[in-house]
Amino acid sequence: MTELDPARDDASEVGAPAGDPVEAGALRAAMIARALPAIGVGLGITFTADHSSRLGLLALGVLGLASAVALIGGALRLPRGEALRDLHLGLGVGAGLAGTIALVLPGTRLSFLLLILGAWATIAGALELVWGLRHRRGAAGARAGAGHPVARDALVVGAGTLGLALVIALISDPVSAVGFLGAYGVVVGVFLVIAALSLPRGTASKEHSPS
Repeated sequence: MTELDPARDDASEVGAPAGDPVEAGALRAAMIARALPAIGVGLGITFTADHSSRLGLLALGVLGLASAVALIGGALRLPRGEALRDLHLGLGVGAGLAGTIALVLPGTRLSFLLLILGAWATIAGALELVWGLRHRRGAAGARAGAGHPVARDALVVGAGTLGLALVIALISDPVSAVGFLGAYGVVVGVFLVIAALSLPRGTASKEHSPS
């Protein structure tokens, strides 16, 4: 009679290794769900002639709230031990706050748009960059397989979001601000889709969220 392995039972309950196809698929779905609002808003800005501060705030509000729903919804479908769950929950809360402020507060000036967009990009970019750095162990070969499978992607997106914050700090007209927001949405969204589809079926995350 085969004895049950307690360690294996615990792992299945906590659920963190992403080596099984179900969890690899959940990672992929969470990343694609996150990408869709960014692509949608980015394309909407691209094909809209009006690049005023009012449109920028509307676009940021839609992006923030849609991203919050996608991020938090996708995160809740991931196992509790999956490190990406915490990142997406944090990013979702931040995006939701930025989107709500952009839509609710009665501000239409360029300074208001730059303040909210710059603050969101700085916080979100820093959060994702730090997460990527913390979870990239083994990706360079020191401990092969010990890092998170999307750590490198998080580093790229985090750096790109901080880059957006830097650009916004140097901008003095709404056309450029709204245009860069649209370009950011399209580029990051497409990158996330490619990264998600590039995840191998046997993707294995051999770590839990750091305590």
